[in-house]
Amino acid sequence: MKNPFKNQQGQVRWGYKFFSLILIWDMVIPVIILGIALAFTLAFRILLMNMGIMDGDGVLMESYRGQADNWYMVILMCIQNLVVIFLPFVLWKWVYHSSWKNLGIHGKGWLKDLGKGLLLGAVMITLVAAGICLTGNASMGFGKDGFDPWLIGYLVMFISVGFGEEIFFRGYAMDAMRQARPGWLALILPALLFGIAHSTNSNFSLLGFINICLVGIFLGLLFWYTGQLWIPIGFHIAWNYFQGPVYGFEVSGINTPHMFTTAIGKANLLNGGLFGPEGGLFTTLVTLLAIGGVLWYYRGKKGRFMPPQQ
Repeated sequence: MKNPFKNQQGQVRWGYKFFSLILIWDMVIPVIILGIALAFTLAFRILLMNMGIMDGDGVLMESYRGQADNWYMVILMCIQNLVVIFLPFVLWKWVYHSSWKNLGIHGKGWLKDLGKGLLLGAVMITLVAAGICLTGNASMGFGKDGFDPWLIGYLVMFISVGFGEEIFFRGYAMDAMRQARPGWLALILPALLFGIAHSTNSNFSLLGFINICLVGIFLGLLFWYTGQLWIPIGFHIAWNYFQGPVYGFEVSGINTPHMFTTAIGKANLLNGGLFGPEGGLFTTLVTLLAIGGVLWYYRGKKGRFMPPQQ
């Protein structure tokens, strides 16, 4: 009798693995994060009250509100991404009995590939920012308040985001889909989930969804051809950090401290409005060119994205 849960090689069928992605992202992680957030909020409130920064009614002194918001954002995002990293490792090793190497974070030359990804992310978001500013859809100038120590805090946060989202949406999600037929489902479905995962962000838009899916395809192709996540991780870190803390745009609807002060003026399809450049057509153009570049560079070459284990 045909086993409804496992294929002929004794592997859990890819449909169940794909369902686990949705379950983890939409139910397991939110419940864990909610519990952590409640505990952290309570502890944070007690600490602030003991320091005299917050009164008994929970009202924070005006001069400390920005700092408290930054602490809350950075710490919770780091914790969330540690959870996002931890769960795939547990499932992959002890539930699916698969090698952690399949998640794409092994191999020699990882530091060089990480550097390539950092450079690629910085260059691509710079092209997007330049396009927006040169067409008059935003104006950028140096910040007047000097160096903000929170630029380091948000760097740590975006490093955690780069590792967390790439391990989950590329490493775990695509690896879970290796058995899928046709094979391109392993590229497209995780990219769609990547776009949907950002739908709760502030000022989310249809074009923002399309662009994030395209970025997911671009990063998925890099994983497909190299078998490694280091270039996607580096790209993700640099793209987010240069977009927000360096150039002063919103990062998928998230406002951050920044080196440059950028004003977008009237929101439109070129500047992405309050969602940031990821909601604009310049990101669409640059990402499509990047996808074409990857396909051209690896033309005629077979990807290193490993087939299902026999």
